[in-house]
Amino acid sequence: MDELHPLVVRYFEKGRWMIVVVKSELITRIINKSNEPNKALIGLHGWKGNEFVFEQVAKIVNLDQSKWYFPRAPYQSESGKGYTWFQGSDEKGWEYEKTISGLSNLIKKVNSDGFTNEDIYLIGFSQGACLALEFSLRLPYPIGGIISIAGFIKFKKMIESEGTKESKGTPVLLLHGNQDDIISVKESITSHSILKTRKNPVFLKTYDATHKIPIKITPLIRKFITDTKTFKLV
Repeated sequence: MDELHPLVVRYFEKGRWMIVVVKSELITRIINKSNEPNKALIGLHGWKGNEFVFEQVAKIVNLDQSKWYFPRAPYQSESGKGYTWFQGSDEKGWEYEKTISGLSNLIKKVNSDGFTNEDIYLIGFSQGACLALEFSLRLPYPIGGIISIAGFIKFKKMIESEGTKESKGTPVLLLHGNQDDIISVKESITSHSILKTRKNPVFLKTYDATHKIPIKITPLIRKFITDTKTFKLV
């Protein structure tokens, strides 16, 4: 990976904003499905996941002209098993500067691999979907798209003030099982409302499933990536 540059990161802790300069690189597995890929897909695992768990999703989505990047979250989960993108609590404050710095540097790596920002798609599940939304909506440019599976926007009020004008051009596909007892489908319904108010191109699809990624939604994911500009839910 290219030499990394320090990034100024702002994060919320104990009722006030903190500013730190960090330098972070995420451990990332890369799978190239083509000699001439035209889409860069960043798969963001959920809480207690790792850089291997999203590979099965990539196989099922089965996009030939694609290059997949599977980063590992930088923080060890409190259970000791797997990794987490955010560490802390609402009471003590949240630590995520390594996550934001690492993902920013991964985007630079993807750009250096020959992809434009509009070629890049962030696909996240659960906590990874939260990261995909929170991160992308603050970028000073649009990307190809966000796919949030069983996700949520955590800092809802902050998105209203911190979401950039440029990121309103990023299309968003929200997918959520209506039997999810870990993250309620109401979270994606709320996210849809927030994004619609912001004027993002946004689509919401609910289906019969618990907190998982069912095979039946993969054709929607594939269509959203390959035909983003003309994508419609039927």
